[in-house]
Amino acid sequence: MFKLSVLIPTYRPGGYLFNCLESIENQTLNKNLFKVYIGLNGERAPYYQFIQDTLNGFSFDYELIYIEPTGVSNARNALIEISTEDFIVFIDDDDVVSPSYLEELLKVSSKDVMGIANIYNFENTTEEKKPNYIGRTFQTIVDGESSKFKVRKYFSSPWAKMIHREMIGPHRFDIKVAKGEDSLFMALLSPNVKSVKKTCDDACYFVHERVGSVTRRKTLLHSEIKTLNYLTLQYLHFLFTPQYDLPFIATRLAATAFKYLKLIKR
Repeated sequence: MFKLSVLIPTYRPGGYLFNCLESIENQTLNKNLFKVYIGLNGERAPYYQFIQDTLNGFSFDYELIYIEPTGVSNARNALIEISTEDFIVFIDDDDVVSPSYLEELLKVSSKDVMGIANIYNFENTTEEKKPNYIGRTFQTIVDGESSKFKVRKYFSSPWAKMIHREMIGPHRFDIKVAKGEDSLFMALLSPNVKSVKKTCDDACYFVHERVGSVTRRKTLLHSEIKTLNYLTLQYLHFLFTPQYDLPFIATRLAATAFKYLKLIKR
């Protein structure tokens, strides 16, 4: 029986998807222990067949589904629903992971402990790795850290970590927001994370600095303000909910306020 699910949402994928899947094919973890779930959202043709043809070249077990509504949150939520394994790993379709990534994360993760890996950025090849704003904190984190305030940057995205399904529980990505949904999702499940443990330095997640990727697309000012208003209300609700860590949620509010200031100066 598989122990972990690798969830990959994709929209109009290009050749970079091959690199992502190849990095999963090259994992040191036994392929009997993980299953890959890919969720194509938006336009079906010609991308579904392209993904299927690409997958035919790999030996890991997989399931490919189509989600008609556009949006990474829709895709991730659908993949959470169809997958059944105890542990979940999110990988974006244009990113890659090092060979020991899954094996090392599985060693340090449990129902209460979220395993985290180092993160780097890259443009063309991982050999030319660059610092990542989250990864910069990896070496300073104490192994077994229970303070969410001290590991707050690792709660800003769902990748570079292994999450037990019980940590996620009924929580899902909020489809009302197209920006900031990652941080909101991680904040939602944060009370179920008792501590974090680090992998060895060789286990890495590599973020592709690709022109046109979702995280690098500009959005309209009024849309960004609407999103920030919504996020502020959500975090204020968490602030007055007993199970949430107050200093940690305060950092989410501060980050949202900082984004307001950046919009004003734009």
